[in-house]
Amino acid sequence: MIGLILSFILGLCIGSFLNVCIYRLPKEISLVKPFSFCPNCKASIKWYDNIPLLSYLILGGRCRNCKEKISFRYFLVELLTGVVFLFTYLKLGLSLVFFKYIVLFSLCVVVSFIDIDYRAIPGWICIFGILSGLVFSLVESFLFLKSQGLIGFSLSRIPLVKSFLGLFLCIGLSYFLKLMGDFFLWIWLALKKKESIEGEREALGLGDVDFLGMVGAFLGWKLGFLVFFLAPIVALVYGIYIIVFRKSHLIAYLPFLGIAVFIVSFWGEEIINLFFSL
Repeated sequence: MIGLILSFILGLCIGSFLNVCIYRLPKEISLVKPFSFCPNCKASIKWYDNIPLLSYLILGGRCRNCKEKISFRYFLVELLTGVVFLFTYLKLGLSLVFFKYIVLFSLCVVVSFIDIDYRAIPGWICIFGILSGLVFSLVESFLFLKSQGLIGFSLSRIPLVKSFLGLFLCIGLSYFLKLMGDFFLWIWLALKKKESIEGEREALGLGDVDFLGMVGAFLGWKLGFLVFFLAPIVALVYGIYIIVFRKSHLIAYLPFLGIAVFIVSFWGEEIINLFFSL
């Protein structure tokens, strides 16, 4: 019980930091200075007004200084991250995989909400994610070789090898399909005699390609491929709404990739086994 409570509190605190990342990274503002401030009046936020969830509820979702409304997103990100950390601890306990997954999920939260606002993400976030995935795989490889030795040794079973394969194959697949999608989009625009406007030039953005490379580095090529093919199913209902009612094909796709990552991280092997059994 204590572990569950602590994991939830950890998630809330990390979620508060993720809010800082979501707001500042696209604006190229330092994550360290200045300290937390109101986006409207720029007044510094005191520590007692910066307690995850509680401060938002106590202040009624408004800045203490200027009384302007604070976006509900701050509360949502903190709560979402806390629940995700709690669930991850419930499934994995305190382990290396737990820390690996909470890093991956935290990155998913950051890029998803940035993508909602800007339809693009800073590329170096995914580079950091790729390096993080490789580092975790390196540690897992060391523990794997230490426990297995040369008994049943197989290069393909080493986590670091799986990570590199996931990185390159997921980037390769997604970039190939991006080029194909861009080509067919160009044909569609030409047939409709519609000029390409900003944001309609790509069927799949480079941020999505980088993100899938990061996922491959964390989860390996097999689960990375599953994320790629599962995400459109997750996005289907919202995509139909956008096409039919808003007459557009533009959606923030990274949130759906993030949801697919969460599903595949815990149930990916079962989904693959079910697919082949059918």
